Amino acid sequence: MLILASCTGKKGISDIAERKDSSYAFFVAGHAYGNPMSFQYGLHPPLKKAISFLNNYPQMSLGVFTGDVVPKPTVAYWDSAYADIKQFNMPVHIAPGNHDKGAFFFETHEKYYSFKKENDLFIILSPDNWNIDKDQKEFLMNTIELESDSVKNIFIFCHELIWWSPQNQFAGVEINFRPHYPGSTNYWEEIHPILDSLSNNVVLFAGDLGATAKITPYMYSKQGNVTFIANGMGNGKSDNIIIVEVGVDSDVRYHLIGINERPYSELIKLEKYKLPEFKRDSF
Repeated sequence: MLILASCTGKKGISDIAERKDSSYAFFVAGHAYGNPMSFQYGLHPPLKKAISFLNNYPQMSLGVFTGDVVPKPTVAYWDSAYADIKQFNMPVHIAPGNHDKGAFFFETHEKYYSFKKENDLFIILSPDNWNIDKDQKEFLMNTIELESDSVKNIFIFCHELIWWSPQNQFAGVEINFRPHYPGSTNYWEEIHPILDSLSNNVVLFAGDLGATAKITPYMYSKQGNVTFIANGMGNGKSDNIIIVEVGVDSDVRYHLIGINERPYSELIKLEKYKLPEFKRDSF
């Protein structure tokens, strides 16, 4: 099921980037290896072509890949991906997906970690079978307890849509490969109550969307102080990245940028995106 919200009122990149009140910006890219039916070495070609645009975007300070950067976790695939990533003139972080995880990746990357950027906290996670539990859950709780009072926004990144279920309000969102869903996650019972209790603006990003024409290319939902965002690429028509602008007063703006056609333009105002109709499904 391909879901594209109305694209009326598209904004060109020049219109978006003219804003002067951004403190910094970062980009989020999901499923960066691209088409699962046709593997290639390096990043998805439309994403590679967008590197120059991202390097020159005003106040662009960092990027995050939300998983599946390579189709297989081999040295050859990773070397090709790293060669492309080196073209960015900013730090690029990786929240690994199931295709990325392997001995080679974890030789040089931490499984989960956090860092701060100005008044904001960034947390990179790596769920185990869609769950944030054991040591990773303890890390998340300790990091939030230690840092939440000193930051405005908390940005959390992982590959899987850990808030998704074929039986909940997000069931209309078609993820990349439903059989990977383990049947349940601990997000709503154990993780969400922690995030929901905070006074911070909390944003969860995931990247397990957009791989083929039958998959939802992006989603957005805000519930209280917690916002859920996912995106991805690979289908060749609605490939996208998200640019997040953080204002000098710590307000957050989201831009969903289509990368298949030039000039690049904003596909939709994410805050106005309407979730697909809820449906109960099974597999």
